[in-house]
Amino acid sequence: MKRLVYAVIILALIYASVGLSLHFKWKSDWKACQELKASKGEFVEPEVFAGRIGLVFDVSAWPMYTWANIYHFGTPFPPCSVLE
Repeated sequence: MKRLVYAVIILALIYASVGLSLHFKWKSDWKACQELKASKGEFVEPEVFAGRIGLVFDVSAWPMYTWANIYHFGTPFPPCSVLE
């Protein structure tokens, strides 16, 4: 029983760490696109899920986001042309 509990804890930590790393990568890509748009003089929309709620969504639902990005764009990180 103890091994099962440890295995679940380890899997949860791995799941959360992958989600956290993807959150920071997606956020940095989004910021880079926003800076590119601002430098062109285009409208820069505000971040919808800023702060903790965005972090919670990204960490908990990263498999869905990754699958959707790979399905639509062929990469887990959408290109800047899509984010414009």
